[in-house]
Amino acid sequence: MNHSPDLTSPAPADTYAGDVPRPAEPPQIGPNSATTADSQAAAAPRSWWAGLWHNLGRDAGLVAPSLLVSLIAFPVLIALFSVSIATVIVWVGVLLLPLTLTVARAFGNLSRARARTWGAPIAEAAPRPRGRGLRWWLAPLSDARAWLDLLFETVFALPIRLLTFSVSLAWFAGGLGGTTFFFWGRFLPDDDGDTVDWVVAWVTNSPVTDLGFSAEAAFQFVVGIVLLLTFPFVLHAMALLEIVAIRAALSTDGAAAAMQSAQPEHSAQTPGSYLSAAPQAARSELPRHPAQSSPLSALAGSQGWFWLIAAFVGAVLVAVAWPVTTVLYGIPTVYAMLLAFGLSAALLLAVRWPIPAIGLGLASQAAGILLTADVSGAVRPFTVTSLLALVFLHLIIGLRHRWIHLVALWSGSALIGVLALILPHAGELPGALSNVITTAAIAAGAGVIGVIGNLLIRGRRQLESERELSAAELAKRQELEERNRIAQELHDVVAHSMSVISVQATTAKYRLPGLDERSLSEFDSMAGSARQALTEMRGLLAILRGGRDADLAPQPTVEDIPALVDVTRGSGAVVELDFPSEPLSLPPTTSLTAFRVVQESLSNALRHAAGAPVTVTVTVIGPRLEISVLNGEPDGGSDAGGHSHLGGGFGIKGMRERVEALGGSLQVGPTATGGFAVRASLPVW
Repeated sequence: MNHSPDLTSPAPADTYAGDVPRPAEPPQIGPNSATTADSQAAAAPRSWWAGLWHNLGRDAGLVAPSLLVSLIAFPVLIALFSVSIATVIVWVGVLLLPLTLTVARAFGNLSRARARTWGAPIAEAAPRPRGRGLRWWLAPLSDARAWLDLLFETVFALPIRLLTFSVSLAWFAGGLGGTTFFFWGRFLPDDDGDTVDWVVAWVTNSPVTDLGFSAEAAFQFVVGIVLLLTFPFVLHAMALLEIVAIRAALSTDGAAAAMQSAQPEHSAQTPGSYLSAAPQAARSELPRHPAQSSPLSALAGSQGWFWLIAAFVGAVLVAVAWPVTTVLYGIPTVYAMLLAFGLSAALLLAVRWPIPAIGLGLASQAAGILLTADVSGAVRPFTVTSLLALVFLHLIIGLRHRWIHLVALWSGSALIGVLALILPHAGELPGALSNVITTAAIAAGAGVIGVIGNLLIRGRRQLESERELSAAELAKRQELEERNRIAQELHDVVAHSMSVISVQATTAKYRLPGLDERSLSEFDSMAGSARQALTEMRGLLAILRGGRDADLAPQPTVEDIPALVDVTRGSGAVVELDFPSEPLSLPPTTSLTAFRVVQESLSNALRHAAGAPVTVTVTVIGPRLEISVLNGEPDGGSDAGGHSHLGGGFGIKGMRERVEALGGSLQVGPTATGGFAVRASLPVW
């Protein structure tokens, strides 16, 4: 048998589950790949504190330099882009804009690399072919990924990273300052009362009284301890926020994938295990997705940008609508806040859930009209902020969902506007009617733009799908041609030689008179083996050529194992067989795999342990078919080391692949007595 050390260790038990390979984190590692020390260390369970400290450093390494990167990227990209647009009329900008996009692509790749280092399985986008000469310089203009990187780094990255950095720094500084307040708090000037004084007065509903410096120091110390203890969790939340944004904007997997994979895969099962470490083994080998051919293609491949844009518009809308509604229209602050958050939440819901978004959006519009119905103003019944929210809601619904949702939204908003005409409103009826007509017209225009964009996105997606199908068909055709070539080579090289062996063995008794019975029996056995090999070779050639009769080619089964052992005995080997007397009812694939395992094991025993006795055991134990092929210690003249001079060590690998593909297990290795054992376990159904 082949005693190669790298092939004899049992395969990992969790490599396969049933008939389907279990997905591993990107990149996919082959079932027989060796496990590195780093991946073993990463996969080992960590304690709660070990995971906490590991992720504290990892999250800090992501969040701490983020603001610095954006403070460099933002002015550089804004300056380059502004100069490019300003000078495009004199053609200087046309030459400068590719440089801007290249720099934006570099910052985008830096963000992807930082996310992969943190543990997020984000793929690196491969650049488009750039050609030569002037086409090489202008190639970034047609790279949609570069445009999206520019948009992210100039619009979204700086606010997000400013938020994550500020919250993390403020939380840590508050905790550190609270725990050390006893040392530096004495130097603060006296005022109307310390923090603890105001807290006690608010809790007890009593006047503010001075409780002294010791009480303030104790209170600040407790608060500081709480802040420091919760800091790892807050820092982790800020890191997740940044990873979600990067995954949504810089990957083609979509926001759903961003939400699912923002958390790195790990194996710690202790409380707080979400803070455990992400494996480091395969991050440098993540697949590189080809660059998208247009921005529409990029939007079609990911809904992350819709989430980002909706969140950005929603945040701006809250920041504007809340104070404007309160100051200009006299609405109570709490109601203005709820109204602003309702309008913004509708935009976020519209990305994926159109019906709740339509309901919340229309309810917020109606609430805004009712709250501002009796207040004097220039715009009625729809306020400016309500109009903007309605326009963006129509746009997102049109881009993301079916036209029937858009019709329902527009009809509902128009109906609310018409019903609002019967309420008290500012100015005369013609002004209010003009407001309703204008709002309905602008919303309809935004909806039409959304529908057209949706059609373009779907058309681009369908076109790319057709291109992928065409490429797949071309690959299949090339594969079939290569298989036909291999089949022809096998036919010319192997089948011809086997035919010659069969003919010579069959005609030996006629060409060589005087042979004894033992010699004739040997020639007959050789002829039978050659004919069987030719039969199997014809079936293999039919499969390689993709012939229609490939499935009809006869295949050996587990019932052919006794005949295989008899043929092996004919070569002079001592083989003992323990085979069930009753017929075995097995699936065809299991039966064929069992035969191949025994066949390959016997072949290895004859080749690597010549003269050693071999024991073959086939038995059914419960729902498993157990196969054991054990050979003793080889003769001194054989290759006791088990190294093949003829094969490349593919026999055991092929057996392992066959067995594990069926959900079975294979164990191969030397025995304590100097022999070699192959043990396979296969499901019987």
